[in-house]
Amino acid sequence: MAGDYNYPYTPPEFLQGQSADEIHRRMLDALPAGIDKSEGNIPWDFTRPSALEKAEFVEFSLNETVKLIFPHWAYGKWLDLHGEKVNTIRRAANHATGTLDITGTPETFIPSGFQFATPAALTSSVIFETTESVTLNGTPDSKNKVTNTVHIRAVEGGLTGNVAKDTIKLMVNPISGIAYVTNPEPMTGGTEAETDEDYVIRILDAMRIGSSMTGCVADYIRWGKEVSGVGQIIVEPEWADPTLPKNFHYIDQCGYDRCSGAVRLTVIDSNGLPANQQILDAVYLHIMGSADDDIERLAPIGAHLTVTAPEGLTVNIAADVLLDDGADIETVTARFKKNLHSYWLEAGQETTENFRTRTGYVRWVQVGAVLAKTDGVKDYSSLTINGGFENIPVTQVQYPVTGEVALRVQT
Repeated sequence: MAGDYNYPYTPPEFLQGQSADEIHRRMLDALPAGIDKSEGNIPWDFTRPSALEKAEFVEFSLNETVKLIFPHWAYGKWLDLHGEKVNTIRRAANHATGTLDITGTPETFIPSGFQFATPAALTSSVIFETTESVTLNGTPDSKNKVTNTVHIRAVEGGLTGNVAKDTIKLMVNPISGIAYVTNPEPMTGGTEAETDEDYVIRILDAMRIGSSMTGCVADYIRWGKEVSGVGQIIVEPEWADPTLPKNFHYIDQCGYDRCSGAVRLTVIDSNGLPANQQILDAVYLHIMGSADDDIERLAPIGAHLTVTAPEGLTVNIAADVLLDDGADIETVTARFKKNLHSYWLEAGQETTENFRTRTGYVRWVQVGAVLAKTDGVKDYSSLTINGGFENIPVTQVQYPVTGEVALRVQT
């Protein structure tokens, strides 16, 4: 499983003591005695450039070469090469997806790939394209207009595609017959390309765990995290899949209904939110392969996979905070929200004494600990979660989602 792979780099001994001054001193000491080696004279001037060049080569070039040899300190394309050796490819940016309601004249044809956009305001327009073609049909209203829904996705991957509802209003190249468009729900699933920091964790995990293909819990986590947009995977083996016949079910030693070969994955995206349908479908296809090409299947024969997103459990947080000198409340709030993501996973996975259930809690004291450890926070008081001081239960099918965060500056 992923751990803390923050390895500080220390130059090896043979690359230490190689500053320009140290190299230059050794060069001057090696010259014959009895000559003037002081600064400004020929021996000093002739040896100083060589010392500078060697110091740059040793202190920078050789150290960078050593770093690139090991995935712990490699970066960029060199880290990608380490990943390829263990069949762990960097996740590309994921495109936000959602639906668009199009209102217009009956029989208007919108081709696949037709582009819509948000209006440009303080930021540039975000462009989306249809992933299917549609011909407007249905019962016209009093203005002889019909409304159909079409699936769209952001043209560019990344967070910019996660726009709020009712913000996609324009056609990039208008066509007649369309009167009005809007997205009834927020666009979700847009994530940035995998960072070096996150990528190296998966690479080192693959090196340590190996390439098991047995279908154990670690395999399903690794397979799921190979898909763009995936942040965390919760695996429930032998879950009671209601779609499978009774002969697949059995009662375990604790009296719970289990199902042989059934596996359920609960997926949280890289933004710390329940994964959308596009990501869920991509995870299923990656692990199970397509019906036409079973050779691509990663899951073992006989496995029955269900991929789902947890129900979002909104957690609203309020507190009075005493800030460090120079800190501002907007920056501290943003840091706190980011820090909450890692705690939400812990809260969602917390188990009770009965290991067959996975019911955890958003714990008031732990939220306070996250706040206290946030850079810029000196102290806090009056912390509430969802308006109270009680722990909030989180069931197997739920996942905490950051709601309103109201941090008030304490004077």
